[in-house]
Amino acid sequence: MIKKGCAIATVILLGLFGGYLYLLWGKIETVPAIILAGFGSLGLVMVVSQLKAVIFGSGDSGALKRAEQGLPLEDGKEEAVWGPIEPLGAPLEAPFSGRPCVAYEYDAKNPSTTDSEGDERPGGSTLAGFALAPSVIRSNRGDVHLLGFSLLSEFPEKEMKDPEDAERAIRYAGSTEFTEMGLAKLGAMLSTMDDAMSDDDGSVRKDMRMKAATASDLAACTLTEKVIAPGETVTAIGLWDAAKGGLVPKLRGKSVIVRLLPGGGAAMVAHSEKRPWGLLFFSLLWAGFAHVFIWFALTRGLE
Repeated sequence: MIKKGCAIATVILLGLFGGYLYLLWGKIETVPAIILAGFGSLGLVMVVSQLKAVIFGSGDSGALKRAEQGLPLEDGKEEAVWGPIEPLGAPLEAPFSGRPCVAYEYDAKNPSTTDSEGDERPGGSTLAGFALAPSVIRSNRGDVHLLGFSLLSEFPEKEMKDPEDAERAIRYAGSTEFTEMGLAKLGAMLSTMDDAMSDDDGSVRKDMRMKAATASDLAACTLTEKVIAPGETVTAIGLWDAAKGGLVPKLRGKSVIVRLLPGGGAAMVAHSEKRPWGLLFFSLLWAGFAHVFIWFALTRGLE
């Protein structure tokens, strides 16, 4: 799912980039033409994306409204449920904090560095990973199994500063088999994420290593975690599979990315109905400035 989406987005962006570059080629120097083509194509994609969001709203709003009304779940339809989430068996243990949980994400980032101009640059990840235990959401529409993984983007991230957390991180790194990642292995990273998002048995675990690190390297890293504790109220959105009694990422030719969000109820419905006017305004500004420069380049050669 992720690889297909990235491929489609890349083709569209490259097509627009090629069109702008064709218009600018020979009218100004090569480097400014490439830069303006990049800004113009990106600006146009941003405007179309945010305009669609403003006009049609969140694609989740219909499913969330049905959940608020407590309507029966429909087989094969994208549905939403919310309620306390519980592991079906033993809970997971978060790698750095040791907290019992239903799902977690972790990241060990290298210390930030300062370049020759004195600007601070954030360090990249050394280790990162995520996991989901087989679990059930006790919702007003019945007990619903969570059979697809979602990145915990909307959940709060906590920095782990206790010395014991660093010791756990070192032990975890020493006892875990990692998938090697990095810029040279971008395809492997996309495949790993795609496998996780396509999984439909409710049990997911991925551990990734961007570079080798010693115990002292890890001790110097910034350690962060996102954790969903047993009993925490969450909202899940995915395809309802009546046979499995759960939300899945794919069913009978349809596929979605299962989403997991903190909280639920009327507040979740209201949030889904908000329109991203601020993002639309920003994208219009970006695209406007980019196209003004492109117009000058086409008519006056940026002289």
